[in-house]
Amino acid sequence: MSNLAHSTAFSRPQKTTYFKRTTLAACIIAASSGAWAQSASEAQLEEVVVQGVRGALQNAQEMKRDSATVVDAISASDINALPDKSVLEALQRVPGVSIERFAAADDPDHYTIEGSGITLRGMPQTRSEFNGRDSFSANSGRGLSFQDVPPELMGAVEVYKNHTADMIEGGISGTINLNTRKPFDSEEQQIALNGALNYTDFADETSPDLSALFSDRWDTDVGEFGLLVSLANSKLKNRYDSVQNGVNTLNSVTGVGERWTPINVAVRTTDQERERKGGNIVVQWANPAETTQATVEYMRSDATQSWVENGIQSDDVVGTASADSVYNDIQFVSGTLTLDGDNTYNSFTRKSDKRSLVEDFSFNLLLTPNDKWTIELDAQYVKASTEVTDLNVFGALATDAYVNLDRNIPDIRFTAPASSSQTDSEYFSDPANYFYRAAMDHLEDSDGNEKAFKMDVEYHIDDGWFRSVKGGVRAADRSQTTRWAKYNWGVLSESWAGGRKYFDGVHDTDPWNGIREDGTYDAPTYYNKDLDNFHRGETVGVNGNTILVPGEQLVSSYQNFLTGLSGFGFASLGTRNGVVENYYLPVEINDTDEQNRAAYLMLNFGSPDDVWVGNIGVRYVSVTNKTTGGSAFPDLTNNALPLPADDLAFSNGASYPSTESAQSDQWLPSVNLKYNFHEDWLARISIAKAVSYPDLGNLRNFMSVSAIVEGQDTNDDDIDDTAVVNEYRASAGNPFLKPMEAINYDATVEWYFDDVGAVTAGLFYKDMSNFFASGSYPRYMTNNGVTKVVDVEGPINTGEASIKGFELAYQQFFDNLPGAWSGLGMQANYTFVSASDVPNQNLNPAKGDEPVQATTFDNLPLQGMSKHTYNLVGIYEYADVAARLAWNWRSDYLLTTRDVITKAPIYNQAGGQLDGSVFYNISDNFKVGIEASNLLNEITKTKMQVDQEGTQIDRSWFVNDRRFALVLRANF
Repeated sequence: MSNLAHSTAFSRPQKTTYFKRTTLAACIIAASSGAWAQSASEAQLEEVVVQGVRGALQNAQEMKRDSATVVDAISASDINALPDKSVLEALQRVPGVSIERFAAADDPDHYTIEGSGITLRGMPQTRSEFNGRDSFSANSGRGLSFQDVPPELMGAVEVYKNHTADMIEGGISGTINLNTRKPFDSEEQQIALNGALNYTDFADETSPDLSALFSDRWDTDVGEFGLLVSLANSKLKNRYDSVQNGVNTLNSVTGVGERWTPINVAVRTTDQERERKGGNIVVQWANPAETTQATVEYMRSDATQSWVENGIQSDDVVGTASADSVYNDIQFVSGTLTLDGDNTYNSFTRKSDKRSLVEDFSFNLLLTPNDKWTIELDAQYVKASTEVTDLNVFGALATDAYVNLDRNIPDIRFTAPASSSQTDSEYFSDPANYFYRAAMDHLEDSDGNEKAFKMDVEYHIDDGWFRSVKGGVRAADRSQTTRWAKYNWGVLSESWAGGRKYFDGVHDTDPWNGIREDGTYDAPTYYNKDLDNFHRGETVGVNGNTILVPGEQLVSSYQNFLTGLSGFGFASLGTRNGVVENYYLPVEINDTDEQNRAAYLMLNFGSPDDVWVGNIGVRYVSVTNKTTGGSAFPDLTNNALPLPADDLAFSNGASYPSTESAQSDQWLPSVNLKYNFHEDWLARISIAKAVSYPDLGNLRNFMSVSAIVEGQDTNDDDIDDTAVVNEYRASAGNPFLKPMEAINYDATVEWYFDDVGAVTAGLFYKDMSNFFASGSYPRYMTNNGVTKVVDVEGPINTGEASIKGFELAYQQFFDNLPGAWSGLGMQANYTFVSASDVPNQNLNPAKGDEPVQATTFDNLPLQGMSKHTYNLVGIYEYADVAARLAWNWRSDYLLTTRDVITKAPIYNQAGGQLDGSVFYNISDNFKVGIEASNLLNEITKTKMQVDQEGTQIDRSWFVNDRRFALVLRANF
């Protein structure tokens, strides 16, 4: 809580059936981070009763208008009812905010229906908060995974785009504060029930949402007590399919010229299941004199997400375009990719399970002993954990592929190779054509906690221009243990590794490793994967739309994975030399301890007539990090291939622990000035220095060296009998990363012409230094008496950059229209962002002993930044009907600078999504409605950059569900 009333009593709602405009705004402000310089009593109290969509927009508008810096807000239209199905989806309606639709910002191969992260004004360095306090997920990031937060627990969401000195530091792009409800928010008892039945049309699945809230307050002889209990549970099942154009090479085509041509393609189908469980309990007490208020809150967010993926793909060189292929001016358009030699495609089954848990305990004590002093004490304890199990089993088969990219969704048809005498139907249903090729396991088990305490003291001056002086201190200690095992690929069977083991239980070489004398073995299970409705039936033909894939039970649990593959000699994570805690190398377990000490001083001022209002202040923060980890070298001691003695000595699997420390000290001045030059017009200028601290994953103290081994077959027996280490590579963290710094400039003009009516325009500029980037550099490393050149790739600070842009926003209800037409309303906003001198590069490690790094592409755009985004929302609220139709669109943007498969930058193409809802008030207490997402069945497309000139060619196409929900809400 922050500045409350400049009086002997804190601000409290008065008895009324519905929330008053300024009362609810003041309650939400009181629960926020302390960035509100104006006290609640300075707001102009009006007896305006609001509710529903109109009330939510009015509250958000008041929060923006009365703020001490540049803010946008979202308010729940009903108890337990944000205007979208998730916090992320609601945030995408805010000017300057874009959400990521992929499972991770650097994973362009896996889609997610509800989004996975945000950028604010083109940058991901956004601080996240619960009720103005720290919050985080125990992953490699620093902030909260918004997609894991139950939206039913939120009362309002604030997006701060600049800073005041009393705000906790850490967001260059801004701060997003999630506010939960409190029992003192309302004078009356509140009981709310919310139920929904979700249906996803592509997955053809239904799943429930349930939430409930109880809130009440009681007067006693020792003061007033309040209690709020809120619970939420939401499940969603959905599906997406993808078609992917694989690695491309620049080929000289006879009679055509040089054209980019794929060497492989891929199709995938993925079934996802997500569950969010959450709840919070809040107890409040106020003494009879209303000079002391205490708030105790516990909040829990428990989210799980699982997905199962099947398909056909290849990361290796596979095929050559047929002579009758068709090309445009840049790339291959259609033709057949004919199999080369002994190459194969992977027929695979992959399953990922993730659970994220966040628990937040807090205590707040607010003291207003007299008219002059406000004292606030706040304590918090957060603990979080993240667990991930990711398993993959690859079958393999030889197949040609007909490809036609000249369609809205490409047509890809896998066919039997020319060497087969079987029909396509016979070929793809015959287990004798599939062998078990490889497997992969990956585990993560991370946990963290934070203890934080802060004290804020405000002295109210009320003398001329001087309103109050506010100061405070904060101490926070965060510790996190990240256990992150590598993506551990290992061969199951191959011609070069002892022969192939086929799905039908036959081995293709002489008996070995427990194989029966007749060449058979006990094969794991497989099953038919029906692709009849792939991409809604528009694209793929495979053996009557059926392929064989490894059995899903192989990846249903880690124990089943290990048991099912035990006959192959697969070297799982737990069998590696030197593992601790069952599965992890010491270098994969990183302990990070961070101490944050901060203090600030801020002066709130304003002219006697309130025409000029502002604040000026400075914040000092000192952050110390200690990271424990080490270095690990590859293990080639059991390699079946003959290697030189020095490579075997260097690659002995050794690991060495180490601990590193770093400290940063920052002075963060800020000034915010608001000029109310007309009753309905204001302008503001905000200037502040801001910092963003590196993600904890990038601070990890680790260096993991791997060896790239190339073998050679000299006897024509398909078995390599000579080998050489072509190069050594290392992925690394950087415990010495400095914070990114920026000077943020904002200027706005805002016109508030009605209770729900505003036009606002803003300019912003960010001058940044110590930019975070990925770097590649050669380093001499010595192990076991042998020195080798290792190409290290990891995070670094580099260069300076700037971001500039502007935002426009408009909202209005057309009350002057006659009758039912007066229920029409509209929201619209547009954001333009441009970045300059961004030190973004696509980096390949240097080869051999080259003394300099080799850069493939430089001058790439800022990752995650769309130059243009806009929202158009049509609203209707009249009598008992409320409806909304919302369109969100963003221009193309860079998804990742370096895709793990193609090593190329991948761009998400421009696109939008149409969502809608309609609700009907059955009575004063009940309403029923329908919500819908992705009404236009949008296709998400990506492209890859293939040269320094910026040439882009087709990469992927994703089709996902339209989502519908039947909703029933009750409020008493």
